[in-house]
Amino acid sequence: MSLKWRIPRCIPCLAIVTGGFVSNFTPLYAQSGPDPEDDILGTILLNSENETSSSEVSSEDLSLRYSGNPQTALESVPGAFTRQSSNQPGIEVNIRGMSGNGRVNSMIDGVPQNFKNTAGHENSGGNLVYVHPEFLSAIEVQRGVVSGPEGAGTLIGSANFRTLSLDDVLMPGKTQGGMVRLKFGDNGYNHSGLVAYGKRFDELFGGEGHVDVLLGYAASDQGDYSTGDGGELSSSRSSVNDPKGRLAKVEIAPNDAHNLKFGVRTYENTFANSSYTWDVDNTTWTADYEFDPGNDWVKLEFSAYYNDTTLQYPGDGGSYAGRMTQEETYGLSLTNRSRLTLASGAELRLNYGLSWNRDDFQTHAMRGGNHPGKLDKASMFADAELDFGRTTLFGGLRYDHWQIDGYRPPYAAGTADCPAGGPSCGDEWVKRDGGKFLPNIGVSYEATPNLLLTASYAHTFRPPSTHEVFYSLVPFGDGVGTGITNNLNLDPETSRTFELNAAYSEHGIFRENDRLWFEVSAYASQIENYIINDLVSIPGDPYDRAMWVNVDGDVTMRGIEVEGGYDNGRFFTNLSFAINDTDDQPAGNGTGMGNGLTSSLPDHTATLDLGFRAFEERLTVGTQIRYVGETAQVAFDWSNYPDGTYSRKTDSYTLVDLYGSYALNERADIFVTVENVFDEAYGYPGGSAAGYEEMSGRGRTIIAGLTARF
Repeated sequence: MSLKWRIPRCIPCLAIVTGGFVSNFTPLYAQSGPDPEDDILGTILLNSENETSSSEVSSEDLSLRYSGNPQTALESVPGAFTRQSSNQPGIEVNIRGMSGNGRVNSMIDGVPQNFKNTAGHENSGGNLVYVHPEFLSAIEVQRGVVSGPEGAGTLIGSANFRTLSLDDVLMPGKTQGGMVRLKFGDNGYNHSGLVAYGKRFDELFGGEGHVDVLLGYAASDQGDYSTGDGGELSSSRSSVNDPKGRLAKVEIAPNDAHNLKFGVRTYENTFANSSYTWDVDNTTWTADYEFDPGNDWVKLEFSAYYNDTTLQYPGDGGSYAGRMTQEETYGLSLTNRSRLTLASGAELRLNYGLSWNRDDFQTHAMRGGNHPGKLDKASMFADAELDFGRTTLFGGLRYDHWQIDGYRPPYAAGTADCPAGGPSCGDEWVKRDGGKFLPNIGVSYEATPNLLLTASYAHTFRPPSTHEVFYSLVPFGDGVGTGITNNLNLDPETSRTFELNAAYSEHGIFRENDRLWFEVSAYASQIENYIINDLVSIPGDPYDRAMWVNVDGDVTMRGIEVEGGYDNGRFFTNLSFAINDTDDQPAGNGTGMGNGLTSSLPDHTATLDLGFRAFEERLTVGTQIRYVGETAQVAFDWSNYPDGTYSRKTDSYTLVDLYGSYALNERADIFVTVENVFDEAYGYPGGSAAGYEEMSGRGRTIIAGLTARF
């Protein structure tokens, strides 16, 4: 299906496309029946300041419906996907056909995860998230423009992997307790589990405050799984890995006006990828302070964070054995929210602040295609909503400034921009910077008490990464490469997105407490200065060399996203569906050879969930059908294609899963899932061509477990 929409280029055009809206509600995948007091449309109105379409996957659904796999969960969110691989536990999030190098802001508890590793001819080089699945409380996906600190330098959306809080662990009404989750399975899923303990110290600080403490540990053991139809993974696709994680959080609230939170989350794993053993250690620290004096002018939020991801290649075999890279991310943000009632009776809501973020990539040994440098992003932002009752106007403006500081290796006189007849150039640290104003504007209209219509238009951008600007080929061993392939003139990518949205929610349609809801979004984005890795001619050099360059003209992404559900307490159904037209992405020869991969979404994706509850809702049984359509994929073949790089289509596939849970009592639940019931053979779309051709998707897998609170 081809979608033909044009995006207005002129400011007057905005008068007819003004909009900005968030449908920030949780899909009705929970295993309990509908609550008539849960007004989804009201939730939408309260959260519309985010100005984007959003979805959320709960920890219960992640564990039950998706077998504990965050990638499967993300692939069931309309407009989202991942670049999945049997031998890479890191998660690379794709939103609306964009991924890698900061196009999507992937976070753990609001902390950007910027780790990347150029490694071999089957890697994407994109941002990878390492988080233990057992710690996840929810996955929040925002599509389109992202407001606040999380939107700085972000092109197309965000994904926040939110970890457990004390309220997730404690029984209702309790001030201390723990949670244990144990899971066992077949087909390489050996075991996985979590233990957490927390305590709330009440009536402190003169009886007005409290202190919360939460500790957790998680571990998993996964071996090689069989693929569909009795196939086996090749040695290079091994799925063996054993992630371990730790979590500690402290919340100090001396009274209702002040709240201070500290947290640390760790992840350790060892696995084989790109012909090497990877040792990955990821640590995320957070400090958050909220000041809410209870007036309409001040609701202040301050955040500081630090993330450290270290990669090592142990052993002594191969050109890059002994590799050690480190990616450190620092950040600060300050946000305030105000609410005013105007003389006309309209309500004005404001969200404004500033943020700073630094991504510091360091190469300690055997860098290969990974190049050291710092990327700083500073942002000032302000969003406003003017609520007239049935009509709400939206507007926002942010200014994003960026600076990169990277190492340019030496290169010979007479090549690239180095004057002939003189000394060699390079061997120095080079800085570049820039900035851009980014407006968004819009309107929402409550057509009926149950139906909200929205239109929005927004500008976003993302600066080039140091990996792109200072790309210096892929030197063997401990070499530093050459500065002739650095592109100091690389421009940021910019996007203009027009979006239409309709959200509907109603209770009591066929039964007193039933609920029906749906949301439909249609979007079109035009990206300028799209960055690819291509072979280019360099003055003074006899060979075409791989370099990151901007593409002339616009790259267009279009799509329709649908999600909804019906729940009457006894029976429930949920549907997510997307039509994606994201094949317009260009791919250079360098991309096909392995310096990044394209990010096209499958043409169609759909997940249908059907189930029922019995025995006073203690028993839940369901099935889901997951459909993934054809996907455009870049491959490389000099022998049959003159330009080397070519695009091919991967096949569509349909998988059926079963799941069920039973509440033994108020403290314990048992559950079982059967993934890929019919043992279908399929390949993961969006990964490498070789990986897809091996049909390395997971075969039928049974997982059973127990969650208990004490």
